[in-house]
Amino acid sequence: MRKLLIAFLAIPFVSCNDSKQKTAYFGGEIINPRDSIVVLYKDDEPVDTAILNSQNRFLFKIRLSDKGGDLFKFRHFPEHQHVFIQGGDSVLARVNTLNFDESLVFSGKGAEKNNFLIEMFLLDEDEQELIFSYYTLKPEVFSRKIDSLRAMKMEQYEYLIVNQRLSDAARNIARASIDYPNYKSREFYPYMHKRLTNIPRENLLDIPEGFFDFRKNVNYNDEALSFYKPYFDFMVTHFNSLAYVKCVKECRKHQIGAEKSVHYYIHKLELIDRKVKEKGLKDYLFRNTAYTYYFEDQDDTNNLLFLEKFKVLDKSNKYRDEVETLYTNIRNLSQGSEVPRLELLDAGSKQTDLVQVCQDSNTVIYFWTFYQKGHSKYINKYVLALEQEYPKVNFVGICLNEDYDEWMQTISFQGLRREHQYLSLNQENISRGLTINSLNKVIVIDNHNHIINAFTYINSPELHRILRSL
Repeated sequence: MRKLLIAFLAIPFVSCNDSKQKTAYFGGEIINPRDSIVVLYKDDEPVDTAILNSQNRFLFKIRLSDKGGDLFKFRHFPEHQHVFIQGGDSVLARVNTLNFDESLVFSGKGAEKNNFLIEMFLLDEDEQELIFSYYTLKPEVFSRKIDSLRAMKMEQYEYLIVNQRLSDAARNIARASIDYPNYKSREFYPYMHKRLTNIPRENLLDIPEGFFDFRKNVNYNDEALSFYKPYFDFMVTHFNSLAYVKCVKECRKHQIGAEKSVHYYIHKLELIDRKVKEKGLKDYLFRNTAYTYYFEDQDDTNNLLFLEKFKVLDKSNKYRDEVETLYTNIRNLSQGSEVPRLELLDAGSKQTDLVQVCQDSNTVIYFWTFYQKGHSKYINKYVLALEQEYPKVNFVGICLNEDYDEWMQTISFQGLRREHQYLSLNQENISRGLTINSLNKVIVIDNHNHIINAFTYINSPELHRILRSL
């Protein structure tokens, strides 16, 4: 298989010998494909799409902005991963969708740096349980523990840069894959330490001098890293930490539960605005803050206050229309509002809508997708138990895929009741219109088609309280 793949890609690579060119190739093979395409992204924008051939292989010819290289993301729905491409590279990826990240391996010219990046990604995932156990430790001990983990990765980094010719841009990405997960754990420490040791959350920890010295090395305006997950995740956690400290110090009367309050999120916007000048990163951080806030607080007065502050601080935000739509959708799902008339398909292939589905009965709407088989089995089994506990409630499952045949196969395989299952005709419209931020979200509707609660979850005690009151 490997020889066949190389043969498939060999001809275009012949033209890549001139290292001065800004041209590169990225291709590969998808084992057990779930879609017919692979989409290539630069930042958060799709830049090219490749259709899988009969052997499930794909190829992109890439024109780089700089021969030093650019960071891309390739997506084969529903999974994605980063790839860094330098001028003259001819990188091959081989991945099995049944175990996407763990099976991903790169070969060809430019493979070593990308294998390093995926290895750092997997190490970071594997370390999370261990780092969680460190959060109960004193800050000095915690620092030594996570710095020991970082030192082992730095040995691999030093080996990489000695044995591979990497551009400055590639070194920057490789170093960031080590530094920013470490920094994120440090930022998260005060919150987690208080939570796990039962220290009141409104109390500020006595952190020793030097614990946050890494902040002196943080580049708030690294355009090349703006959409790199370890860097962006750190930025989110970092500004959470800064905003919380500011909120506790300056808003004493609101300090309990500060991290869920509108003034906390406004502090966060102000801090991002003050420290981040790189347009792409700032806009995306503002967007992330808006989504996080709106799913925490559904008070319309507070929501409008947040939106107005958002627009004042960043008048030309790329995601402004999207955030305004989110605000409107949240408002439309407030308690007492009528359920939106979103189009669905029933198991008999007949078109219907959400209003008809919920007609004249107290209804719980839940969501699943056949791409996440473990979750779909779990939630449908959980709903079966709820149906027995609350027999007068209508439980309706909406599959967020759009493939009717595969949906019907999944219904049959899992033994689901067809009359209670519906398929989205437009996944994006359903997700936006019902603001689905989690597959565990449920929406409770009364027998007059009015929303009781659109922001609770399938395993939440709040759901049981609502159902008992119906």
